[in-house]
Amino acid sequence: MFKKSIFSQLFFYTTIAILFGFIVMGVLMYGLLGNYLSASKEGELFAIAESWADFTEKLALRTNTYERENYQMYIDALSHSTDTSVVVLNTDGRVMAATSNNTNFSIKREFYEDVMHGQKVQYVGTLGGLYETTSLTVGVPIHYNDENAIIGGVFVSLAMPEINELRSGIIKIFLFAVSLVLIITLIIIFSTSSRITRPLKALNNASKAIADGHFERRVALTEQNEIGELGDSFNKMAESIEHLEDMRRNFIANVSHDLRTPMTTISGFVGGILDGTIPPEKHEQYLSIVLDETKHLSRLVTDLLDLSKLEQGNFNLEIRELNINELLRLSIIKSEKRITDKDIQLTVNFESDDQWVLADKDSILRVLTNLLDNAIKFTEPGGFMDIRTGMTDKNKVFVTIQNSGIGIDKDDLIHVFDRFYKSDKSRSLDKNGTGLGLYIVKNIIKSHGETIWVESEPDSYTRFNFTLTPAPRVK
Repeated sequence: MFKKSIFSQLFFYTTIAILFGFIVMGVLMYGLLGNYLSASKEGELFAIAESWADFTEKLALRTNTYERENYQMYIDALSHSTDTSVVVLNTDGRVMAATSNNTNFSIKREFYEDVMHGQKVQYVGTLGGLYETTSLTVGVPIHYNDENAIIGGVFVSLAMPEINELRSGIIKIFLFAVSLVLIITLIIIFSTSSRITRPLKALNNASKAIADGHFERRVALTEQNEIGELGDSFNKMAESIEHLEDMRRNFIANVSHDLRTPMTTISGFVGGILDGTIPPEKHEQYLSIVLDETKHLSRLVTDLLDLSKLEQGNFNLEIRELNINELLRLSIIKSEKRITDKDIQLTVNFESDDQWVLADKDSILRVLTNLLDNAIKFTEPGGFMDIRTGMTDKNKVFVTIQNSGIGIDKDDLIHVFDRFYKSDKSRSLDKNGTGLGLYIVKNIIKSHGETIWVESEPDSYTRFNFTLTPAPRVK
């Protein structure tokens, strides 16, 4: 099936709509113009008839033969100047005078009876066969001295072809103007359609390129309108997809490394124990290493399962009152050996001994453990860590975990909470990370309806902050 382009459809339907509008306007104009011209000519004919009736009345009051002889001349002059036919009847319907002095005809009584009773009339037709073509005829009574005395009637007719010819002339001018406007409009439509569809075509081509795996593809749109905004949004989307694809590749590489290394270690040590390569007195030492590696694998699997739950919306929370300060104390105690081994100077500053919040204990413990692990991992030996809790001016509990160290570059700062992201791309410090920890942390805080953010100064410090809702009562 032939596929129509947006350009052809836009051009075609816009052209059809304009043509339809011109046709409707032409038909309406033709009909309304005919009615207008007929009404206008009717008024003119009544004015002529009434004027001639007044003239006839004045003439009837006199008996001057010269004036009677010139009456016909006046009728002919009037008919010639107005392109009309004039007929003057007496009360019996006899033709007293007419255009070109042709009085050898009669008008049916039905056409002049109302006039002889003092009424004005208007007819469209041949006036009972009097005229060969359809005419517009008006009739007015001729009064004599006293308005109640009627001595005849004046009928003035104008052939309808005269009106139609005038209407046709106007319509021709209208059609010429419409044709000129239509040509100009089609040129404008063609230009506008091209301008609208050209960036859409560019977007379509770029979309196909990205679908084929060319994530670096971008569009350059200069339009200062919604299409230009769409182009900017598309480029941002493409940049995010490219970034996500890079992180996905790094994630696969990291996971592959994180799976292969412990599996190789476990397999080698267990095999060495079973085949006797490792002596019995060293079994405990190597089994301890195997246990650490299995724990690492367990953490990796847990991260992957939590990632799946978060993305499917199946991460259930059990909100209850808990002491965030106590939870921090327990987390610090668990990490005490690592802190001591790196000679880290730790300061803890709580605004109050107990800080009760509404949260899910297990998930918040996961957040604290992850942030503390990161802080310890990236703090240089002999560095410092600072942990604080308190209340914000918006009645929120805040938790801050800060550490000295290499910090985070500004370019990396906006991606810290992205999936698969690792700022330490060399893996020199983050050897066991998968790039999922902070992504999970962010989603846990987000699922609580709270916010988390990071501040950092390269080669100086990194500070993670998040908020929690205070409990309504103190335990």
